[in-house]
This record gives sequence, structure tokens and C-alpha cells, in this order.
Amino acid sequence: MKPLRVDSRRSAPDAYFVLGDDDRILHLSQAFHDTRGRRVGHVFWDHLPGAHEVYGPHFEEARETGEPVEALIFYAGRLKRLLAIPGGDGLAVHIENLVELDVTSLATLTRSLEQLDAELADRASGQPGRRSHGSLQAPP
Repeated sequence: MKPLRVDSRRSAPDAYFVLGDDDRILHLSQAFHDTRGRRVGHVFWDHLPGAHEVYGPHFEEARETGEPVEALIFYAGRLKRLLAIPGGDGLAVHIENLVELDVTSLATLTRSLEQLDAELADRASGQPGRRSHGSLQAPP
């Protein structure tokens, strides 16, 4: 999907992690520390098969432009909001789950696809947020 530019009036989320130039996890915010603290020092891609192709271009754009990049991505059965903010200490990344596909039954899949469609429609119309946007408990 095409990246969206971040509204500069928005503040960075509380749940984030910082990546170095080699995509090694340098820091986790307190919101992630309890569940992902053992990943500090590891390369981000080592824990997410196939994620480099999905997340990587957005990370590269933020680093190359020096500007925050926001994008909607679909990875591991979830629609996610990605926010990548370049800074002097590295790349601060926040990933928020918006909708998860539930394949338990045809009915639950249908409901989750309807939620996915509604979320995409809201964002396309510039009116995200029919629901509260809480932070992730663990990336991604």
C-alpha cells in the first residue's frame, strides 16, 4: 500500500521500539519491555518470517527522507498501522493492530472481513478512529 504522511500535530505512541541502522532492536518502550525485552540486541527480521518485504520499504523511506512514514500494511492475517519516525538514535517504530482476520468459522471470517473493509473505508475517507486506537501489547 502507498505510505501515508503523518500529521505533524500527532504525538508518537507510547508503545514503540527503536531500530539501529542494521535493524537491530536498540530500545523498547516500557509498554513492550515486559513482553519483548529479551529481543533487545536482536535483528528485527529474525523474529518475523517474510516481514522484510512488507515493513522494509517503509523503514527505508523514513530513513531516506528523514520524515515520519505512516502506512497501512497487511501481515500475518492482520491489518496494521505502521508509524516509522527517524531520529538521531535510530528509527522509532510503532505497529498497531487494527483488524485481525478470524478464520474460526465462515461467520467470524465474514465479520472480520467486514471490519477490515470498514477500517479501510474510514481511512480512505480521512476519518479513521471509529474505535479507540490502543497500542499493541507486543510487536507486531
